[in-house]
Amino acid sequence: MKEKISFIGLGKLGLPLSSLFAYNGVPVLGIDTNEKLIETLQDNMFTPFFEKNLGGLLDDAYGNIEYTTSYDGVMDETDVSVILVNTQIGDSYSSEVVENVIKDLCAELVKSSKRYHLFILSSTVMPGEIRNKLIPMIEELTDRELNKGFGFSYVPDIVKLGSVIEDFENPDVVIIGGSDEYSTNVTHQLYKNIPTNNPPISVMTLEEAEVSKVTLNAYLVSKISFANFVSNLCESMDNVNVDNVTNAIGYHKPIGHQFLKGGLGFGGTCFPRDTKAFIDFSRKLGHHASHLIATDSINEEQHDRLFKKVMSYDKKSISILGLSFKPNTSVIQESPSMKLAEHLVIAGKEVNLYDSLCIEEVESVFSKFPYDRMRDEPVINYYNSMKACFRQGEVVVVALPYDEFKTIDDSWKSHDDQIILDCWRILDSDKFEEIQYKCLGERS
Repeated sequence: MKEKISFIGLGKLGLPLSSLFAYNGVPVLGIDTNEKLIETLQDNMFTPFFEKNLGGLLDDAYGNIEYTTSYDGVMDETDVSVILVNTQIGDSYSSEVVENVIKDLCAELVKSSKRYHLFILSSTVMPGEIRNKLIPMIEELTDRELNKGFGFSYVPDIVKLGSVIEDFENPDVVIIGGSDEYSTNVTHQLYKNIPTNNPPISVMTLEEAEVSKVTLNAYLVSKISFANFVSNLCESMDNVNVDNVTNAIGYHKPIGHQFLKGGLGFGGTCFPRDTKAFIDFSRKLGHHASHLIATDSINEEQHDRLFKKVMSYDKKSISILGLSFKPNTSVIQESPSMKLAEHLVIAGKEVNLYDSLCIEEVESVFSKFPYDRMRDEPVINYYNSMKACFRQGEVVVVALPYDEFKTIDDSWKSHDDQIILDCWRILDSDKFEEIQYKCLGERS
């Protein structure tokens, strides 16, 4: 098979992974329909979005990867196509983008006389979708038979925004689902270029790999909502801090500390989507995923609790520090602090917003906000200065656990009866006598 691979989808996960292939000696034809992104990558002038260590990786990979918006020549140049594009979040799961990519690849495969092409999917899909929808679609569009004219593998990404490159290079496990032994072996040979930590490789059927991906995230969100439920209990008691509780039980090896911290609800691109996917998948098999439905309900309640707590202070001007769904990323999709900001705007509050990575994305969202639901013109202030944003707020919500926020102390006070709400308990409460310090997970 040809050494060069085609890689479709150069977004927040696809660009790091494709660059890692190129950096590790695999020639890459990178394809994305976003013309502005491709122009940026071709010029190699700046990093198109923030991800830790991405700029250096792009520089190191530059000579071994080419970027294009066109599928022309993809079948002549490559025998393997890796697909890592978005599967949407909404009221229901959708794999429309994945299907469109496969249709474009099939259109090129029809023109080719080559014997075989391997499709490797990394995007999250519903269990059973590859076998029941995507493979039949390829067979119909190309008039080829699975495992003869083409193969199919599924390698779900198990990474976190903010540490994508590190997670790809140091995975806890690499999951490979294959349509047959040949497709699995080719996929394994390709992906073994990336990890530096010699991880276990779990080889399985396509269906098992699909279930593994959504099950993993379903378990993790259950853990997050459990920790948040414990946090809410601790707020109802004297002399109890949730961090002391979760830290203690986290030492029990079957539990562990990861994702066991009370705070805000989960958000982002993966957890909300995969929770809905797991619930829908279970329902289609005749099962009621009551534990995940409860997890999702607790998460929504966590958003509501935050809003009600801020509103209970009866202040007009509210500042929010940290707007992405988690630290070290510019992604604001399903962000708890963005949900808070939206509800405060509708409630008629003056809302002051700061985040060092995503303030432009935030401003874009609010420029399209449905203000027709409001009686008065909204007041939304955007800041590039953390201190300026802090000083504007009568209530200051510290929504993300950034080290830069730990510098806040009483000297920052700018209003009488000013209040800090520390959602992750990262500030030193002993620094505050003039400012009222309040936090989640502990009665205050």
